[in-house]
Amino acid sequence: MPKDQLFKFNSLYKKYFSPLTRFVFKKIGSNPDIAEVVIAETFEAAWVGYKTFKHKSSFFTWLCRIALNKIADYYKDQINRRSHIVVPTLKQLSQIESKDVAIDEKMALDELRQNVNKTLGLLPQNIRQLLWLKYWRDLSHKEISIILKITPRAVEGRLYRAKKMFSLFFNNTKG
Repeated sequence: MPKDQLFKFNSLYKKYFSPLTRFVFKKIGSNPDIAEVVIAETFEAAWVGYKTFKHKSSFFTWLCRIALNKIADYYKDQINRRSHIVVPTLKQLSQIESKDVAIDEKMALDELRQNVNKTLGLLPQNIRQLLWLKYWRDLSHKEISIILKITPRAVEGRLYRAKKMFSLFFNNTKG
């Protein structure tokens, strides 16, 4: 990047760092660790894309749009990390043969299966269908979007809310 663009970007960084920080905190709540990641990634993306900035909006508006995308990316990554832990574990639990585990482990496994089934029974049919398509049929967001006639992004949002609802109901069925 030429020196004059570097100087201009640096002055824009200084000018908009505080307003962008306030914007990010307003969107995510007061979690400084997440805010730090989002702000750093926002300015990094702005730096990379600065030469393509067309001035169709203000620089701050452009930064805020990048920040919103980075916030969504952050939470999507968090959900995916958790899903990669929980979902394979549930699949493994469902495939364990009774003869492979001790009696106390079998009892705990049976209780877990009962609680999962009870929880699924409490959920609305459309939520159960969504979870079934994703975790039992192992379909991608794109494949689910075709079946449900919605966008992949909508599938992502609905799955997020479905997992939250499942978690809430599951925690209330235990005990």
